Amino acid sequence: MSSRICFRPSMMLIGEELELVKDQSLIVADGTIEAIGEPDWSCRQVELRDILLAPMFIDAHTHVGDTGAKELCTGLPLEQAVIPPHGLKHRFLASLDTATHIAMMRHGLLEMLSNGIIACADFREQGLSGVRNLRRAAEGLPIRVRILGRMDEKLQGEALYAEASALLEEVDGLGVRDACCYDSSILARLTKEYAGTKIFAVHVSEDRQSEITCFEQNKRSQTQMALDWGAQILVHLVHASDEDLRLAVRNGVFGVSCPRSNSILGDGLPRLSVWEQVGLPFGLGSDNVMLSSPDMLREMDYASRITRGMSEEPTAINSLTLLKAATITGARALRLDHELGSLSQGKEASFIAFNLNSLNLTYINDPISALVHRALVADIAGIYIRGELWKQSF
Repeated sequence: MSSRICFRPSMMLIGEELELVKDQSLIVADGTIEAIGEPDWSCRQVELRDILLAPMFIDAHTHVGDTGAKELCTGLPLEQAVIPPHGLKHRFLASLDTATHIAMMRHGLLEMLSNGIIACADFREQGLSGVRNLRRAAEGLPIRVRILGRMDEKLQGEALYAEASALLEEVDGLGVRDACCYDSSILARLTKEYAGTKIFAVHVSEDRQSEITCFEQNKRSQTQMALDWGAQILVHLVHASDEDLRLAVRNGVFGVSCPRSNSILGDGLPRLSVWEQVGLPFGLGSDNVMLSSPDMLREMDYASRITRGMSEEPTAINSLTLLKAATITGARALRLDHELGSLSQGKEASFIAFNLNSLNLTYINDPISALVHRALVADIAGIYIRGELWKQSF
């Protein structure tokens, strides 16, 4: 049997612009996309009639560690829900034994895969032990987890630098809780030393009070503080000013928006229409599993509707921008775009097959709008990872 496979769907979204093409074939060899175009009849044939193929999703900001706390914090404000050390989330995590916590995180990663997510960036609490536990939870799963570690916020000076350096030996980067929670000089030192090799991401302007407090203490916004020490990914930006957003663009960083978690925590809503106007490239994240399901279809739909509603303008954001945010732009932010984020020659052959004959997707006129605003996990006919149909196993 040939190791090469020719997939023949009705439609595909191909390339980094997610161009819609019909009646073309996807040729896969050894788990990689070899070509897109005319069918190759020498390959094993997989006919996917009435199927739309799309790249798998990138969840650009998550907290998988709180999978076992689903709905535990609903109705609580940010500080009471997730701020260490006394937030309900952290008290819950402290109550878990290691084996139970690993099992919960593995469940969260399986949820992601079953929802079509091939990669995520996790802000990993609990220091090196938390990092190692997440790595154990992901063993044997095809999902790519960018692990962004976090230091003890009580540390200062060289002790902080030493813990960060130890973390950076094992993780993909740092996931900082707040732009002002560590000594900025230490963070600036780290971003310089690890430039180009590690990812530095930070929660910025998530809630109004943190933005006010930061300015009172530093006479600078959280965005300005984060950019001063070299952050590359700014998560949330709910209360960032227009000037802050333009400053982020000038610094060449990525934003990540998590509107469902911002909403349920009562933090406010991101102004994604302004993000698009100023040209800020951004991904989407589902954030805490305890607050929002790891479902990028729901995240895109919610982001689109609240943006158009807040702006009182139906053209406030482009559907394609949001689909890119959940795929190729998120992949770029996490430095995975050479492998994932689009159906392109040379990339990993991981894609979602949407059933165009489902009750929900029958009669659609705009496939991109349909994926952003209408598609459900129930409309997924299959998930293919490295060219093979993935079978979920709990």
